[in-house]
Amino acid sequence: MGINPDSWPDSVAVCIPAYNAASTLKALLPKLMTAAPKKNICVVNDGSSDETAKLCSDMEIQCISSPVNKGKGYALAAGFDALIENKYRWIITMDADLQHTVEDLPKFLTAIDTHPEAGIIIGSRSRKPGVMPIDRIVSNTLTSGIISLLCGTKINDSQCGFRAYASSFLETITIECPRFEMETEVILKACHKKVSVCNMDVQTLYFQTRSHISHLKDTLRWIKAVTGIFLTLRLWLRMKHDGVSNA
Repeated sequence: MGINPDSWPDSVAVCIPAYNAASTLKALLPKLMTAAPKKNICVVNDGSSDETAKLCSDMEIQCISSPVNKGKGYALAAGFDALIENKYRWIITMDADLQHTVEDLPKFLTAIDTHPEAGIIIGSRSRKPGVMPIDRIVSNTLTSGIISLLCGTKINDSQCGFRAYASSFLETITIECPRFEMETEVILKACHKKVSVCNMDVQTLYFQTRSHISHLKDTLRWIKAVTGIFLTLRLWLRMKHDGVSNA
């Protein structure tokens, strides 16, 4: 399935959270514009000190800017709000670091047509040694296993940010985690609401670029966030059940 701006569905937008990513956006955005119309692309500039905002302005790409860095979760939530207000029914999220490729976008459009009931369609990367770094294999296997267990359904790659979100699902939740753990929060909330979460294979790309993630610090934050969200949702279910039982 080939795509271009003329064949791109009007109801689907692409949202890119960006923090000091002007150098990689210079490569990503022109390629993205060969697939999707400019009006369907939104960059959320999360307090960057580089030329991210200027680059988007020069390319006539919508850019939502925060004066300070607030985190990936905040940036995505801001992008979702703007795109839902503009009546987009589906939002595909891509990272700005070139680890998500435009060539995989047709797969998402096909998956959206095939699984209209889904709340989230998550890209699933290969965890083969030599394709994904060993430390990422370990953390990805661990976190995906924990989330699959908590949700009672198979989540192949809980940390992949290359996803499609149904606006109808996003409108039913409040995003509370401001940083990268937000991508796990929405999975837990989808499963809590019994909204379908689908997996879809995407390419695995890693480059020698500086990561904004401190693995130990952010892993501990992830564990704390996931535990808190899960316990809160379980408490809500128990209260709801007790309320029904006592009615």
